[in-house]
Amino acid sequence: MNAQVTQLSPIRVAMMRHTGPYDGLGPVFDKLWSWVELSGAETMRTIGIYYDNPDFTPAAQLRSAACFEVRGGYQMENNHGMPVSIEEIPGGTYVTTRFVGPYEKLEPVWTELTNYIEGTLGRQISEVNPAFEIYVNDASETPPDELITELYMPVV
Repeated sequence: MNAQVTQLSPIRVAMMRHTGPYDGLGPVFDKLWSWVELSGAETMRTIGIYYDNPDFTPAAQLRSAACFEVRGGYQMENNHGMPVSIEEIPGGTYVTTRFVGPYEKLEPVWTELTNYIEGTLGRQISEVNPAFEIYVNDASETPPDELITELYMPVV
């Protein structure tokens, strides 16, 4: 596996939370994009946060969040009646890898990354900071086989 350990600074995001199966996060991104358009917020990267391990947490209880990175000084003036908050993804030590292909094929990549971290690297996955994905290109404009996703797993 081509993965590397990296130090990240906190990432400031506009966030809309979701509880339920992780594959239900797509419509939450659509709602968050509606807020972006209404608010005129300048966004940078698109990020999905995953708080729970689906191997141990029932699908109905999985916590995730749809996010758009915003500039450091951004202040939300109006949430337009939507459950949007401005928060930070914690900085710290993460192991990252890049995957090219459809989102539906990410689950085994996460498993491989976890095995690499715990086995090859001998590191422990953080129970405090969440794992997340950065979506490098736009799924509405990119064929599924060409989607680029960067995976970040927090380690201690």
